[in-house]
Amino acid sequence: MSAHDDFFRSRKAAAVLKHGTLKRYPVVFAAKTGQANEVVFLDGYAGRGEYEDEGEEGSPLLLSRCADHVREFRKVLLFFVERDPAHFANLRQVLEQKGGSTRRVLRQGDITEHLPEVLSLARGASLFAFLDPFGPALDFDLIKSDLLGRPARPPTEVLLHVSVSTVARMGRAVHIARRRGGELTPPDQKTAQRLDRFLGGNWWQDFFARVDDERDDNRATDTAMLVAGEYEKRLTAGTAYRAIRMAVRPRPDLAPKYLLVLLTTHGEGAWHFADALGHAGMDWEEAWVTEQMRHGKAGVETLFGDLSVFDRDQYKAAKAPFWSRTIEQNIIQMLREGQPFRLADRVPDVYGTVLGQAWTPHVRQAVKSLYRQRLVDHPGTGDFWKEPLRRP
Repeated sequence: MSAHDDFFRSRKAAAVLKHGTLKRYPVVFAAKTGQANEVVFLDGYAGRGEYEDEGEEGSPLLLSRCADHVREFRKVLLFFVERDPAHFANLRQVLEQKGGSTRRVLRQGDITEHLPEVLSLARGASLFAFLDPFGPALDFDLIKSDLLGRPARPPTEVLLHVSVSTVARMGRAVHIARRRGGELTPPDQKTAQRLDRFLGGNWWQDFFARVDDERDDNRATDTAMLVAGEYEKRLTAGTAYRAIRMAVRPRPDLAPKYLLVLLTTHGEGAWHFADALGHAGMDWEEAWVTEQMRHGKAGVETLFGDLSVFDRDQYKAAKAPFWSRTIEQNIIQMLREGQPFRLADRVPDVYGTVLGQAWTPHVRQAVKSLYRQRLVDHPGTGDFWKEPLRRP
């Protein structure tokens, strides 16, 4: 059994945040961008329709639910691509049984084969592309040129999975092989070529020069995070796109497994994505705690003590003051720059370390607190994130 097959047997906690975001954010994207045109949801690495052991919905069913949610006021087309024949057969069966009534297209093969058809169908439409490959299977130019190179209106957004663990493992292996023997073996050459194709060149090799111990997992992971940051810069260079990233871990005390990255040109997109991440973060918190308890731990140590049962309302009530205080301090730091700014244009700075935990009401509470202290000129009412924030 391959690791890819094993992944679809059960939904791990690290996948919960991704799916929690995916069942929320596309609804907002369709509602905001589809007023005068069609909307296309693309799942370029669809996989199976659901997880085998638990019957949990995978990304195709989640996108189908989003499309059905807005069908009364938005016209949506679903486009699914899956390479593996067995997974494709399951995908077709699951969508026929549970996929709802939204119009959909299914294609077996690689996304590079079928992207021309997607782009043709999406001409004049808003496009939300979810690209979740198993490992570094994506082509850099497919994202940079074909997707981010589309006309600015209607908008295109890409939700991208970047495997930190895979880049760390493959990058370290290639560097150590080269340092030991000079020429790479055929398998190592293939690995290097896959990373070159995914990352858009061999520039990443210089980053891994600092990893000189094949057992140094922490340094390899830190290096992979630096590589991912440079990758995002290269993807968005020369475009109007910005990258909003979320590092996703199996548990809070473990290293990131992957990054969930939204590429968007709109501050409002970034804002609502962060809001979806916050709600999904609650799903993730519940999932990893439950997973630990399932493995025989009576109580799980979190930032707020020992949990034997995860109570979402209790957890949110305990953490909300901390989230708002953190955001408040972030905004104070931003105000010191001396220039007015829109919160929607500075989403990573606004949330800081609580991105993926807090959401809009907690930012609103922070702004209201600053207004009461006469530190900002906006009371935090209405769509406060769209309006310039400044000192009185």
